[in-house]
Amino acid sequence: MTEKKTTWGVVWSPDFGRYASGQLDASQVRCVLCEQAPCACPPIGSPEYWALTQARHRKGRA
Repeated sequence: MTEKKTTWGVVWSPDFGRYASGQLDASQVRCVLCEQAPCACPPIGSPEYWALTQARHRKGRA
């Protein structure tokens, strides 16, 4: 997955530009966290969600 980062370390979906230009529906934008479209993340705050969040942050540093 190709990532674009700002100086703040924000990770954007690689589909964001096409969504913003009207080429994709929101349901087609891949989630930055689970990398699925539509998003398939576990419920926010669940142990699985926090594990996915931590794994994603580690992946972004590699």
